[in-house]
Amino acid sequence: MPGSLDLGYLAYLAANVPPWDIARAVAVRARRAVRGGMPKALTPFFFEVPRLSGGELLRNALTGRRPSIVDPAEREATAHLLRERYPEACRFILREADACKRAEVPVFGKWKDCRKRNSDVEPGEIVPIDYDLDPIGHQVRYDVSVPGPRVNLFQPGADAKAAWEVGRLQQLWRYGQARWLARSATERSAWARAWIATIRQFRNDCPVGMGVQWSVAMEVSSRAFHVALSFAYVMDDPAVDRKVLGEVAAMLEEHCAYAEEHLEETAAVRTNHYAADLVGPVVVGSLFPELPRARFWREQLGHKLWVEIERQCRPDGTHFESSTGYQRLVTELFLGAVLAARAGGDPAPRSVERCVVGLFRSLGDLLKPSGNIPQIGDLDSCRGLPLMPRAALDCGYLPALGAAALGNPSLKNPSSPCPVEVAWLLGTSGVERFASLPADGRTASHLLADAGIATLRSGDGYLCLTSGPNGQGGCGGHAHNDKNSIELSWGAVDLVLDRGTFVYARDPKERDARRGTSAHSTVQIDAAEQNRIIAGRLFALPDTSRARIRFLGRGGGWEMASGEHVGYQRLVHGVVHRRVAALDVRRRMAVLQDELVGSGKHVVDVRFHVPHVNVNVRPATSAEMARLRELPEQGYAPDGFDATRAVEVVVNRAPFALFAFAATLPFHLSVEDSDVSPGYAERTPARTIALRLAGKVPASIWTAVLVLAGEGMPSFDGATKGVPPSGEA
Repeated sequence: MPGSLDLGYLAYLAANVPPWDIARAVAVRARRAVRGGMPKALTPFFFEVPRLSGGELLRNALTGRRPSIVDPAEREATAHLLRERYPEACRFILREADACKRAEVPVFGKWKDCRKRNSDVEPGEIVPIDYDLDPIGHQVRYDVSVPGPRVNLFQPGADAKAAWEVGRLQQLWRYGQARWLARSATERSAWARAWIATIRQFRNDCPVGMGVQWSVAMEVSSRAFHVALSFAYVMDDPAVDRKVLGEVAAMLEEHCAYAEEHLEETAAVRTNHYAADLVGPVVVGSLFPELPRARFWREQLGHKLWVEIERQCRPDGTHFESSTGYQRLVTELFLGAVLAARAGGDPAPRSVERCVVGLFRSLGDLLKPSGNIPQIGDLDSCRGLPLMPRAALDCGYLPALGAAALGNPSLKNPSSPCPVEVAWLLGTSGVERFASLPADGRTASHLLADAGIATLRSGDGYLCLTSGPNGQGGCGGHAHNDKNSIELSWGAVDLVLDRGTFVYARDPKERDARRGTSAHSTVQIDAAEQNRIIAGRLFALPDTSRARIRFLGRGGGWEMASGEHVGYQRLVHGVVHRRVAALDVRRRMAVLQDELVGSGKHVVDVRFHVPHVNVNVRPATSAEMARLRELPEQGYAPDGFDATRAVEVVVNRAPFALFAFAATLPFHLSVEDSDVSPGYAERTPARTIALRLAGKVPASIWTAVLVLAGEGMPSFDGATKGVPPSGEA
């Protein structure tokens, strides 16, 4: 459902969005209205697409070198390297390519049957896909006769993001990769024909400007991005003849012209969508210079993209959406644009490359021992460079990919192997380049000051404390009410998480609950939100909490950080929440100290979302209490921890961790059924440890997490990462 008018939110925007940004958005709207009349903003963009004869495009593609990120001449050498060094990854690729031929497409990490019903398919051909069907929305269908901008993206039970995920045509990568792994010319051409058939079917079934696949410029641009980049894997195949080249050229022109006409720049705040709108045309203009408007896309829209990348990247390397999931997406998109521009001979400014390096580096700063990123803000499981099937949070390979692609040693850690993505995107030369780079990456505790994120590392221990601004310059976007929230891991085992995103428009009530304070492992006062959630506006979250990281440091063997926010100051009796987080591998524990500064009586809820189901309240043992008695000497819980009420977390049928508590107010302890969302449209069972306190503020609360597992604790096996998806969403 579209957002309703909220005068308070409009006033907030007027006070916080720079006037020139508002003026720019108004000017763009006016220019479009003058250029094409008001109805143009509401109807598809129709135009005549020149049907290229092939000519120069054909000669360059088949008889000469043309712009490409990965050199087709390296196919045999790269395929040999892939089969020798990454045999299991190759099996994953071929398995997924075969499934895609049957129209079984991975959607948000789950296989979905996306077949177009009642279609005749010859043996060996790909099964047509139904691009108008919502694959997770219980048979909801979008009307292809409706102009894209008029499609209702908020119809009950539907989720346009799922249909878009199918329409991005990411299976083109798999067909191209399978072709490179094929051992005979006949087999290679079969995969090339699958690539070609996908292009043809989409153009036949999804006419330009019509239906859900043309409803958002970002999706149109992303599709062009995937077509243009995956073309490198098939362009030297005999099946790619003069006719095919003309069809590919026409499709790319249709998409880039539409994205150009529908750039999402008419709102006061330009978002990741606007940057993604620009990425597709820039990549196409760089890699297909023969197209009539290629120079304009490469140079004029390229200039806009480079300016936008610098605007959206913070000095600490993080992305302005305040979302780790969206940072992963734009990092891959921006890398694709930078590499394509470089291949096309018109490289991005060095300042832009530094921004992209910063995105990779800050993701590396956030990585857990498992290789996953913490879930801060929204996660929609979308990928820019889907070179391998990966779980939504699996980003352990990204810094190494950035190191190889951008030649930057600060992105390579001594323990980082060369991920298979390097071979797929950059060929054997990229693998060699990665091997020759020195390893200058950092692995210590780190503060991302602009994002308000502190990561503590001590041996196998990892703790992430987030206390930063909302996204899009404080307007909300993909940020959550997660101030002073933590994620805690030990080795490969997650102990504390946020509940995650789950879905957007498909369930607005659940959407607001998931981005609310109670869905995060932090403190809530009087059931109030840290920042006001505006009914009907799924991506608005005015930033009034003014959250910040107060310090990051080390003392007494502890890695320490502290965060603060004033989101509860608007209560009748205002409260400031300060949290100190400490981690020590020698003591095998983490400690939190929550200080509530203010006055009056309040009801206080402290929650920890635990991604395990065997979670039980029990007394602490004498050995556990002996460990806890060390903490008052360190300044934590001077009156000691409660020995009668603790919470044990069992992992793999063995006790793994114990949560113990102390407070200056009486507290009630419970363990509640819950779930966490490790990817978009995914839910897995979990438990929430909940403390409720009532009384006067100021007050203090202490939480200690003791790791109980010894030598037999579960370990992380990198070979299990990136398995193809299975099951149902």
